[in-house]
Amino acid sequence: MPNKICSKAGLALFGFGLLSQLGAPQAHAAQREPWQSPGHLLKSFIEIAMFNEYSKQPAGIRKWTRPIDYFFVHRVGDQELHERLARMHIAQLSEITGLSIRPATTQASANLLIIFSTEMRLRNDLLSDFGIHSKSQRDNLFRRSVCLGHFALAGDASIARAVVLIPVDRATAHAKLVDCIVEEITQVLGVPNDSEKVFPSIFNDKSVNTLLSGLDYLLLKMLYDPRIKAGMSLQQAAPVLKTIVDEFERDKLIETAEAKVRTGKLYELLY
Repeated sequence: MPNKICSKAGLALFGFGLLSQLGAPQAHAAQREPWQSPGHLLKSFIEIAMFNEYSKQPAGIRKWTRPIDYFFVHRVGDQELHERLARMHIAQLSEITGLSIRPATTQASANLLIIFSTEMRLRNDLLSDFGIHSKSQRDNLFRRSVCLGHFALAGDASIARAVVLIPVDRATAHAKLVDCIVEEITQVLGVPNDSEKVFPSIFNDKSVNTLLSGLDYLLLKMLYDPRIKAGMSLQQAAPVLKTIVDEFERDKLIETAEAKVRTGKLYELLY
């Protein structure tokens, strides 16, 4: 099965030919933020969902098409706190995407592992939990990453299983424990890339966003629209994405996205 690793630390240019397929950005009210333009939404989706952090080659759509059964693996203390934060975020992701995301009864029955570990164990975790046998690759990820996510695909390009790995002491030292929980669990839903072109967003490492933004909310809505199928190429997805964004515009979802995303439990807890 193909694998994907994403970490919180491939940007790719969005060519004119693809822009012409999607259509010119529609006019928008002067009071809108730049991210609320239909053109920005379309380009952001392609940047985040159809490229990988460590590759400049575009990929097809990757998404879950089955229920997600998650299991927490604790290799550090503060289990109650870590689970509380993760469950709050998971509940919001389920609400946004419509996915069934539920706790598994055993680790063996889970298709998503959320591992809270330590910096000292990280290289071994990358071998045992991510299956990375290359020492140089493990060393590179150890140097570059605060926390990591990984997913594997089934033959139809749907996501079959995933692992989130958070070295808690490293994340805490960088003041990014909540950032790691939010970004990595979100990315293994099929939005694996990071890009400075996408703002404001948890997928932009230079953004100040710890929690999902209104833009992130819309990108997840786009990915989990039933008309967007796992395995779709960019050319196949482009006209469907444009239709979806036109509907967002008509239904005023773009205008209300920021207010909607701020109803999440983590927002209530942290702000």
